[in-house]
Amino acid sequence: MQGVGLDFETFYQGEFDDVFRGCVLMTGSREVAMDATQEAFTRAFVRWRRLRQHPWAGGWVMTTALNLCRRRARDPLLLGDRPEEVASAAVTPRVDRIDLQRALLSLPARQREAAILHYLGDLPVASVAELMQISEGTVKAHLFEARKSLRRALEVSDV
Repeated sequence: MQGVGLDFETFYQGEFDDVFRGCVLMTGSREVAMDATQEAFTRAFVRWRRLRQHPWAGGWVMTTALNLCRRRARDPLLLGDRPEEVASAAVTPRVDRIDLQRALLSLPARQREAAILHYLGDLPVASVAELMQISEGTVKAHLFEARKSLRRALEVSDV
């Protein structure tokens, strides 16, 4: 669901779970993820008159939320739970989801961000490149390396 023509409440209800999940995967902390998600939607609400016309409004909110997560990660006073607590942060806790979350948290930040925007945010490579301010080739390289690392991590956890 994107923003074009939607009222804010409909947009919020349609995008909230994906943005929150992306933030949990980025930080491993439900508390930090909720703070970043709420702040990103607050910023979207303030800009909604212009943002609702943007076809990638959902991507804008996701990117804003992930940037807030990154900023909080640099400031230890803003961090809540640590990645070891990711099992309790699962939106729907299942063993395979927990393994995936742990594997995602082990990725380098840029690979994790590209994977979240592309696979969870459902954004095309070109949009991910624009939002991350990197080339499409770099996004593809990040996605390739992320898939390779995730495959390796998930194969090991199956044993």
